[in-house]
Amino acid sequence: MPERKSMQMKTNNGIYLSILFCLGLLSYLLLNNEQDVTRTDRRDFAVNDTSTVVKVIISSKLPETAVLQRVNESEWTVNENYKARKSAVFYLLKTLQRMEIAHPVQRSMRNNDLGNLAVHGIKVEVFLNDGTNKTFYVGGENQELSASFMMLQDATDPYAVHIPGFKGYLSTRFFTQESIWRDKTVLNYDNLDIESISLQYFAPKMIEESFVLNEVNQKFTLTDYTGTGTQEIDPAKLQSYLASFRKLSSEGYISGSLNVDSLVKTQPIFDLIVQNKKQEQTQVTAYYKKAKDEARADGDVTMKDPERMYAHVNKTDWVLIQRNTFNKVMKGMSDLKR
Repeated sequence: MPERKSMQMKTNNGIYLSILFCLGLLSYLLLNNEQDVTRTDRRDFAVNDTSTVVKVIISSKLPETAVLQRVNESEWTVNENYKARKSAVFYLLKTLQRMEIAHPVQRSMRNNDLGNLAVHGIKVEVFLNDGTNKTFYVGGENQELSASFMMLQDATDPYAVHIPGFKGYLSTRFFTQESIWRDKTVLNYDNLDIESISLQYFAPKMIEESFVLNEVNQKFTLTDYTGTGTQEIDPAKLQSYLASFRKLSSEGYISGSLNVDSLVKTQPIFDLIVQNKKQEQTQVTAYYKKAKDEARADGDVTMKDPERMYAHVNKTDWVLIQRNTFNKVMKGMSDLKR
């Protein structure tokens, strides 16, 4: 009987030890998993104070790079040469500030996601005004299309990162194309700062509507395009026209898909030159754009797009502009005469 009790006690002790071991192992795994998720070097993707961001470099494997630099509180440049689009920079900074880890990557998918980041990942370098920086890589989306896979430099694991409350993924905000980052403004002149405007039309029915406006001794003169035939100006119409040159933007820049050599051989719609009192000027030459449906009339004449035109700005950039936007500056001499 004593031997049986002794054996039973040993059995009970073994069970207790096994239970304690399992509980200890479970606690260790839970604690280790919690530490794995909350390690600062693995999860601190966000930049809490984006006012301290002075430069962001976004590069792809193409290779293609967009270097965004802060000029002042509200202005940025892209690749040092162009003004950056304010809305794009705004959403980039908001993303850097608000993004958080949505969930860890499943272990079974870890190697696959690491491979995708290595091959297709976008590298993002964020530089702060205190001399520090943060670098992370942006990959594809999760199955729910609610987060993008990201990984901090020198970390061991990627994470699915999202913005709480935002339905969508974040990778589209980290693009590298310079033309998309660039500001789309074509004309932006204060009416009090305009010194001269010349507008030449090329269609036979519109040639006589071409004109030149010049400010001389704080008073504008209106002539035909040759500089002769001075006309009396309607003051109200003039002021309305001068005020039309504020914030006229394009739909976007065109690169690669447009046969510009062929286009410049065609007859332009108009050639517009605006100059301010600092002798800075903008030239916009507009050309017809074919209609999307390629419809034809009169045998071989391609129908023109009634809503959009191509424009060559300062003989450098090709952009797509809307007639609805630029109609306000496409006036004729008869629209300005008393």
